[in-house]
Amino acid sequence: YEIRQTSQAFNQMRTRIKRFLKQRTEMLAGVSHDLRTPLTRMKLQISLIKDKKAKSELELDINEMAAMLDSYVSFVKTESPESIENITINELIKDCIKNIDQNKYEVSIKEKSIIKTSARPIQLKRAFQNIIDNSKRYSKKIFISIDSDNDECVIEFHDNGPGIPKENYEDVFKPFFTLDPSRNKLKGESGLGLTITRDIIRSHGGEIKLSQSNIGGLNFTVFLPI
Repeated sequence: YEIRQTSQAFNQMRTRIKRFLKQRTEMLAGVSHDLRTPLTRMKLQISLIKDKKAKSELELDINEMAAMLDSYVSFVKTESPESIENITINELIKDCIKNIDQNKYEVSIKEKSIIKTSARPIQLKRAFQNIIDNSKRYSKKIFISIDSDNDECVIEFHDNGPGIPKENYEDVFKPFFTLDPSRNKLKGESGLGLTITRDIIRSHGGEIKLSQSNIGGLNFTVFLPI
């Protein structure tokens, strides 16, 4: 009797969680869609403004809003179904860095192992891209290493940026958290990138952790089963 009760309670809880996630996804998708129309009109209207200072400030605000909307849409997409495929982790990461301007950033990659596994490639690539984009915002040097350890792969993303205090390591994965709101506004950061990243990695049975980088900034370490 107790087992049947527990099973029923678990099924009810699972149904409620699914309903909540569906409602959250639909809300974000709806809000993002509704805001794009007035944003497009604003872009057209500021082209008519003659005051260069006012025009520049408005363009900054509009670009920030556009970046936030893109991030919300990405967040929604992480909950959309995607088929599992055979992939090579190394190739996904190389795709993320191939278009980085080498005159602005020093990017290097050390492949200790070639990691072949199965995953949702679009989602996983988005997770890696978010980490790399975060490093690009605050540093000029990025070092990536790819290795395997028994039944899991270990991918490290080092940067030489200012880093963050150890007590904030968990906070950076919370939606909309920021250490410096003014700096993030200028960088076009919406506050959802790393939240999305951890959701994707955990949905693949992995984990992501922060530590101090050996090149001076922050180190994101991703663990994934293979």
